Amino acid sequence: MDRRIFLSISAAALTALAASWATGETRALTEASSGKPVGDELVSLLEQTSAQLNSLPTEQRQHIPSLLHAHLTTVTELIENGRYPQNVGLRLHTLAASLSQTVAWHRFDAADHPAAAKFWIAGLHSAHAAGDRDMGAALLGDLA
Repeated sequence: MDRRIFLSISAAALTALAASWATGETRALTEASSGKPVGDELVSLLEQTSAQLNSLPTEQRQHIPSLLHAHLTTVTELIENGRYPQNVGLRLHTLAASLSQTVAWHRFDAADHPAAAKFWIAGLHSAHAAGDRDMGAALLGDLA
């Protein structure tokens, strides 16, 4: 592996990102008041599907990167354009963080390291929005 490609984020930038994430205020999710309604049933289906995709044996997961990316796109669009109560918003952000991490690892394994870093950073933002410090720490670890 060519280390110059992988080291697209400097240690100083990563440290600054970690510090701003850890000390920054978590923006409280308020009830989204515009867009189409997003219900618990839909979020449960998305969570279950994500869990099933991630539980496939390794040799089977190699066939689903585009499906995971589409799944993440759907969750992101629901966050941006949906109408949902705060608890559903938290679940959507948590799911987006998890899917971003998974998609990032697929991109990393495909030697697309800049794209992987973008997905890890996007996941970090979703974890921060959900107030999930453990997921945020895991994503920072992946970036490092």
